[in-house]
Amino acid sequence: MITAATVYPSSVRDAMAHWPTGIAVLTAADQDGWWWGCTADSFGPVSTRPPLISVCVDRQHRCRPAFTAADVFAVNVLRAGQEDLARHFAGPRACDFDDIAVEHGIDDVPLLCDVAVRMECRTTNVVTAGDHVMLIAEVVRVRTGPGEPLVYLRRHFRTLSRRDRLAAA
Repeated sequence: MITAATVYPSSVRDAMAHWPTGIAVLTAADQDGWWWGCTADSFGPVSTRPPLISVCVDRQHRCRPAFTAADVFAVNVLRAGQEDLARHFAGPRACDFDDIAVEHGIDDVPLLCDVAVRMECRTTNVVTAGDHVMLIAEVVRVRTGPGEPLVYLRRHFRTLSRRDRLAAA
């Protein structure tokens, strides 16, 4: 019998690297008007009726308090060619919005411009899950843009192949 004690965290991390994901940047404004941003550890759909999504943020991440306290936040799904934006929001200057094109959303939430998908969300539940917190939120506004999504697989940024794009059309 396999138990959790026999599975190393690094093994799970290595296994999950084989699962392709899109890159989502979370943005929010705190009660003092400061803007916060970070790359989500996990993002996915929960329900279509009502329209709910979930995102996960590491409990030790410096932006976690801003996101768990926020009533509203945005999910910005990056498109191919936005690797620098992904790195920016995954790094130590993630809350520096200088030279980043933004629009203002609900409750002054910063919305990244020119992304593949942008969702403005209202938090409905915050769940502690191991070393992360999961935000469950209702999508109150959504916009899709042009271009293919940026994909992350085996610890590298990728784009969909031409054959993948044709099959999806």
